[in-house]
Amino acid sequence: MTNTSNDVRVPDVDTTRQQLEEQLQERLDVLAELAPRALPGVDPVAYQVVESNRLVVEQIAAALNRLEAGTYGRCTRCGGPIAAARLEVLPYAAACIECQSHADAA
Repeated sequence: MTNTSNDVRVPDVDTTRQQLEEQLQERLDVLAELAPRALPGVDPVAYQVVESNRLVVEQIAAALNRLEAGTYGRCTRCGGPIAAARLEVLPYAAACIECQSHADAA
């Protein structure tokens, strides 16, 4: 693990970037495959999968931007650190567990 700004402990930046880029490409491949038939009236399951994958693509892109900006590992809501274990499981997490639980409850 390495430090980024403000003493937030995150996994190795290069490894994290590579992992995020691989996940991004996987999601983009799914979108490319399903997009032609992903209409609610044609294939509602494909439509839901595409919408879900679009959201994750946005989250991964935002995580890559945070890596570049040096803010990866910091909660975008409270500014506190995101637990390294959370980032290992969900490397594109933008919020700490506490802030995410409040957002989910709202």
